[in-house]
Amino acid sequence: MLLEPIFIKYGVNVVITGHDHVYERLTPQKGIYYFVAGSAGQLRKGNIRRSDATAAFFDQDQSFMLVEIAGSDFHFQVISRTGKTVDSGVLYRQRQPRETGRTLDGDASDWADTVSH
Repeated sequence: MLLEPIFIKYGVNVVITGHDHVYERLTPQKGIYYFVAGSAGQLRKGNIRRSDATAAFFDQDQSFMLVEIAGSDFHFQVISRTGKTVDSGVLYRQRQPRETGRTLDGDASDWADTVSH
């Protein structure tokens, strides 16, 4: 990932992108959660190539992602065009150093997760 060193350097915990026309959530990569939330546009049905890094995906219909940040909790819910919840969960901020060995300051942290499918 080209931008990952910058994300790590500045303590980014969650990255949400949308270019691909599907929904996908990856397993944490170096303490960072990655989401692709791009299935509100023209759908690429059946386009996901699942890998070991794929935690959840949805490519069968259009969907959108709701996000709420409450204190140190990051709540997310992905809802299909028909109203079905296709992924949801809460990521909790944790005060632990990342794999880089960098000492954390007051603003940087990792996240633990509770995810439902």
